[in-house]
Amino acid sequence: MSPSHKHRAPQPSTPDSESTVRERVTPAPMPAAPRGAPSASPPAALSSRDRLEGKLNVARNVLANLSASDDRARLLHVAIMRRDEALLDGVLSALGVPSVPSIPPPASR
Repeated sequence: MSPSHKHRAPQPSTPDSESTVRERVTPAPMPAAPRGAPSASPPAALSSRDRLEGKLNVARNVLANLSASDDRARLLHVAIMRRDEALLDGVLSALGVPSVPSIPPPASR
């Protein structure tokens, strides 16, 4: 840019006399859940949580049998601490662990 050109404010696309202000439209509020019913998690959330817990349990068992100097053991430890399902899947498959069932059997008391 040459020094003779100065910055000018851009011209509005419409003159101020033609501009309008529209009222903001807000969506209708969602009806609240009944107070007496306990809030249950959706089935998909429960199954994904159960799937992750199953993988974490398998990973902890595998980790207990690995040498501390094994690089895969360190990665597995990180995956467990972060609860990183993708990393768990990768490390467990690299270790030759069969895939974890989606919902583990209930623990006996």
